[in-house]
Formats: sequence, structure tokens, C-alpha cells
Amino acid sequence: MMRRALHKILLTTPLLLGLWLAPTLNIDSGAAYAADEKSKSKRATKRSQVIGQKVFKVLEEAQAATDAKDNQQALALLNDLMKKPKRLNSFEKATIYNFYAVIYYQQEELSKAKEAYKNVLKQKDIPEGLRNNTMFSLAQLLFITEDYKNSIRVLQKWYTLVENVKPDAYMLEAQAYYQLNDYKAAEKPILKALGAAKKRKQRPKENWLGLLRAVYYELNNYARAAKVLEVMVRLYPKKVYWTQLAGMYGLQGKQKEQLATMHAAHEAGYLTKESELVNMARVYLAEQAPYGAVRVMRDELESGRIEDTVANLQLYAQALSLAQEYEAQLPVLEKAAEKSGEGKHYVYLGQAQSALGRWKAAASAYEKALKIGELEREGSVLMQLGMARYNAKQYKTARKAFIRAVAFPKSEKQAANWLKFVEGEIKRQEALAKL
Repeated sequence: MMRRALHKILLTTPLLLGLWLAPTLNIDSGAAYAADEKSKSKRATKRSQVIGQKVFKVLEEAQAATDAKDNQQALALLNDLMKKPKRLNSFEKATIYNFYAVIYYQQEELSKAKEAYKNVLKQKDIPEGLRNNTMFSLAQLLFITEDYKNSIRVLQKWYTLVENVKPDAYMLEAQAYYQLNDYKAAEKPILKALGAAKKRKQRPKENWLGLLRAVYYELNNYARAAKVLEVMVRLYPKKVYWTQLAGMYGLQGKQKEQLATMHAAHEAGYLTKESELVNMARVYLAEQAPYGAVRVMRDELESGRIEDTVANLQLYAQALSLAQEYEAQLPVLEKAAEKSGEGKHYVYLGQAQSALGRWKAAASAYEKALKIGELEREGSVLMQLGMARYNAKQYKTARKAFIRAVAFPKSEKQAANWLKFVEGEIKRQEALAKL
């Protein structure tokens, strides 16, 4: 049992898992490298490339120490072996250095682990499997220690030595380029990884697609980023990808696609934040689809996911107006005006009342707005008040409003004309009263 355990740890190398967002190293079992007869290399294997009985016994003791979590004892045993390096053949040295690397990695002494792997590679005539796996492990450690350029250099050399490159290896290279902000260079290995996965009939991993999306976003290639996200929402339907896809369509000015994506996400229950729901209502209005905006605002105000703030109520009222639901608009505007206490919101309410021919109610709203004050165009509001009073056949109060409006340059001419007209109507009414 001890021999099998030793054989396993000596002939393994770290394999990088969880690529892109949180790269971590995991010690996993690998292929044994002693079986050189299975190698595809044409190079003859020398007789000396075996582990001698004495060396193997010490390695067994080191393995037992490691299993007992006594790494210091294991290192002491390895150090004893290396005191007389001339007595060791290349394969024995490579095996010992590989053991060093495993221990140093476990102790999080990554610089020492890298040096140990480099020493493995310095040995001549070692099995190809050991050489290739050590080189890949070194590339991973270089990446983890943020030596991205050398990680790429080692990986590219490794590509020339192995027959079948796994997709994860290409992704490691892509991540290194991404960390160097070389987004264009990062694209190629990701596409290679996706191509290799397709040949293997493997589903592309979520984080591979996520990195490709990020690359295209950094390159301002929103069209390709959207294409990647279209795949992601199909394979990994998560809220974040739906919202990102909608955002990518928005960046391209594709509001119809943006709206369709947001609608689908909403139907699937992914849009729950107020900002997301309000934004969808705004996109409905931008696409001249006010009924969709009305439905979203009405439903979500009732559910409480959209708060009845003044801004949200005003947006809802706007949607109702565009949807020609004028009656339903009035209580919304009244609530917005009461909540805000601002004159401009009473102007909006007055305008909605005027549109329905409710002249007295409109005039009352305008007068409240003028009383509150701080209006951007007071003269315009006075004009609207005068017309509301006129239509309500309240000519004398209408006359007062137009007199006040004459004092404002932008409404002076129009107010003067209306004033003449109203005064004429007052005279006509007075004349009729004398008959």
C-alpha cells in the first residue's frame, strides 16, 4: 500500500482548476511515467532511468512523513538524498525535485515550488510524460504568482511538445493575456479552447464564455460580446447574463432586441430590482410601446418592487398618457403632486385635467402651482390658467391671469391678444345682461 501511495504522489503534478475567476491548484493523480515503453518518443530509454532500491526506500519514508503531515521530516529525508547528487541518476533527481515541488506547494512556498519544477526540467533523458506535465505545472505556478509573460512563454513551448492540448491549457494562456490587458491576443486561445471542446463534444464551460465576453467588451466589440451572451443565456440561463445581453444590445442601439431580451428576462422572473424594472419601462416608451410600460409600472407598483416615488409616478403617468389612458393618469398625477409639493407637478396635473376638458379642476391645479412658485415658465402657466378660466366661462378671473401673463416677455404678445379677446367677451356678456 505504501509503495502505491508513494508511486502516486511522486508521479503526479498539480492541475489547475477553476480557471479565470479564481484559479486554484489541486493535487490530483496523473499518469505514471516509469512506463517508458508506452511513450511515443523515438528516443531510446536508458537503463539508468529507474529509481534505485535505496532511493526508493528513502522516498517511501518521506511519503510516510508527508502522510503524517510532517513535511519538515520529509524535506530532511529529501535533503539527505541530495547531499550526494552524483550518486543519483537524472530520473531519480527529477523525481526528488518533483517531490520537493509538491511539499513546497502544500506549504504555499510557491517560489520554491517553481524552482523545484525548473530543476526537474533541467534533468536530461527524463520520461516525456514527466517533462511535459512538469512544464505545464510550472506554467500554472507562474500564472498564480502573476508572472504572466513567462507563463505564456512556457505554455507556448509546451504546445510544441504535446500531441493533444486540452482546452483548459488554452484557457490558462488566455487568462494570462487578459491579465496583461492584451485582449486581442487573449481571443485566439479562447477560440482554440472552444474548438477543442467542440471536437471532444464537450460543452463549453461557463467561465470560458465569460472570459470571451469580457475580452470582446474590452475590445468594444459589442456585437461579438452579444453573440457570446446569446450562447450563455441558452446554456447557462442566469439573471446576470440576461441583463448583460440587454445591455449589449443597448450599447449597439438595438432597442428592439434589448426590449425583447428584457421582456424575456422579466417573464422568467429574473428582473426584480427597481432599477431594472423602471429601465424596462423606459425602453418600452422609447420603442413607442406605452402599453408595455403601463403594465410593468402598474404591476410592479402594486407588488412593491417599484416604490411610489415622485419620479416613478411621473413615469407611470407619462406611460398612461401615451397609452391614451387619460382618466387613469389623473390619480397618479395627483399623488405625485401631493408627494412632491412642487409647483411643476401641479402644472402637469392641470394639463391632464385640461386635456379632459375639466377646466375648473385644471384652473385649480394651475393656481396651486402659481401659489407654490419656483416655476421655470411662470408666464406660460398663467396663459394656461387664463385659458382654463375662459373655457370655464370665468371671464373676469381669466382676464386677471392674462394681465399677469403680459408682464412676461415670452408670453406678452399672446397674452395681449387673449386679453383683448376676453375683454371683448366680458363686454358682450355685460351687454347681453342689460337686454
